[in-house]
Amino acid sequence: MTQQPSDAITGLYDAFNSGDTEKAREFIAADVVAHLPGTSGDAEHPPGTPRDRESWLAVWQFTQAVFPDMRATVEQVVQTGDTVASRCVVRGTHTVEFMGIPPTGKSFEMLMLNMSRVQNGKIVEHWTISDNVTMLAQLGLKAPQ
Repeated sequence: MTQQPSDAITGLYDAFNSGDTEKAREFIAADVVAHLPGTSGDAEHPPGTPRDRESWLAVWQFTQAVFPDMRATVEQVVQTGDTVASRCVVRGTHTVEFMGIPPTGKSFEMLMLNMSRVQNGKIVEHWTISDNVTMLAQLGLKAPQ
């Protein structure tokens, strides 16, 4: 059976939804260049700085710690050559302190668009656009200035 680039994306979403970081590593190249929105401005990764696999997974683990029930529902996947675009809806509940705000118990639903370049079954470059402003508004929080 021939593996398609979209199989890596499907596998990554399955790993994300099950919280399986080790499984996620199977679909992400160690030297991936991941362009993520709203990444923390820590000294090593100022905002807008691309991430490698381990720092991408660290963002993922942080997000899942803050929103333990967060899941992505894939609504569309489009593949052209080695590039795969996906549109999904992400849902979760604010049950842990986030941005210094105690848990509100409120749920959110936001759109996320991803595009990945896949080689040999692994994501080698990745871009994410997510509607974080809508998510924060649904939780009753303000976007950082």
